[in-house]
Amino acid sequence: MKTYRIKRFFAGRFFTGVSLLITFACGADVAEAETVYVSDVREISKRAGPSTEHRILQVLPAGAKMEALSEQAGWLRVRGPNGIEGWVLKRFTSEEIPVSLKYQELRDEYDELYAASSGALGRIAELEEVNQNLLETLSETSNKLLDLDREHVALQVDAADVLDLRQRYDRTVVDLAEARSEVETLRQENSKLKSWDRFYWFLAGGAVFLVAWLAGVITGRLQGKRRNTLQYT
Repeated sequence: MKTYRIKRFFAGRFFTGVSLLITFACGADVAEAETVYVSDVREISKRAGPSTEHRILQVLPAGAKMEALSEQAGWLRVRGPNGIEGWVLKRFTSEEIPVSLKYQELRDEYDELYAASSGALGRIAELEEVNQNLLETLSETSNKLLDLDREHVALQVDAADVLDLRQRYDRTVVDLAEARSEVETLRQENSKLKSWDRFYWFLAGGAVFLVAWLAGVITGRLQGKRRNTLQYT
């Protein structure tokens, strides 16, 4: 019974150690994984094991990107973007980015830049059109401003004329008031003159009557004296 327990203890320790080694090895593979690419020369086969006798899992095109997990006898254990692991010949791989992949990346960047530049050119055309419209609007606004300046000058002239007319009107009103006052004064003086004229004619008539009466009296007396003289002679 005791021997069985000892064997069981060592067996457990053994399997634990093996598990730790496997875990460490897998962790080391993952930690040491490097990015590799299929060279530009040809397509290669990803196989289930490190030999041409193993079945083909996948055909990788030139420039395909992979992660190298481990190496064995000129073969690399790799994992592709889809997560499938397999073995490929190391001589058909490269750690540098293949020319075809670089070209494709540059082509993609060029297409993006071209699309962006096309959009920028379209935007520039739109901005030029907007700028042209703004220039036309500015020209129209400038013309309207000139017209407003002319109207302002004309209004200033008209305002000066109106002010002059107002001043002349005020002077005319004052002159009219003075003229009315003078007319009233003349009317009063004329009324007085008419009164004096009537009085004058009254006096003149009285004087004429008095002169005529005196002349009659004097004439009568003279005639009486003549008669007396003739009688005595």
